[in-house]
Amino acid sequence: MTKTNNNQNERRGFFRIEDEVHLEYEAVNEDEYNNAEQILNEVHKSTFALSANFATINHDNNYLLNNIRRNSPEISQYLDLLNQKIDALSQHLLENSTASSEDNLITVNISASGIAFNTSDKLEKNQAIKLRIVLLPEKVGIQAYGRIIDCKPDAENKGFLTSVDFEHIRNDDTELMIKHNINKQMIELRKRSEDEGS
Repeated sequence: MTKTNNNQNERRGFFRIEDEVHLEYEAVNEDEYNNAEQILNEVHKSTFALSANFATINHDNNYLLNNIRRNSPEISQYLDLLNQKIDALSQHLLENSTASSEDNLITVNISASGIAFNTSDKLEKNQAIKLRIVLLPEKVGIQAYGRIIDCKPDAENKGFLTSVDFEHIRNDDTELMIKHNINKQMIELRKRSEDEGS
């Protein structure tokens, strides 16, 4: 299921973080944009979305796995190893379906409702756009559609800072992004606390 993020209060509540991701984007015509919900409902069949689907299933299974860990440690260990094998396979397929690598990551400002990133070209405001984002270190692929809400010169980076609002994104992918951003914030806070304590 997909959702259109129209609730402004909900959008303001999403965490925004600076992050390094792999990002592919392309302008799309209005016909594709109008069919974005249907396209995203089908995207779960693609190798790109496989890692996100597995991450959602793992999250949904956490309660069951925690019970198994308490009652049957050996079975739990076996299931964890199976999960690792499946995750490794899905990440391999994701890497083969994109040009992602450690060498072509870009810094973005991202939340579950939108993303800002630098471009070398000026993009048109209100242009419909398709984005494919790989979150790290989980290596989870997320596809979304949105519109460019701003594209202004960025003197610091000698290009343009482009801001996009996600208007079409799967509910499960929104949840994965929220979880990812919270985890990143927690890691950053822990690191800052350790630096201040040393």
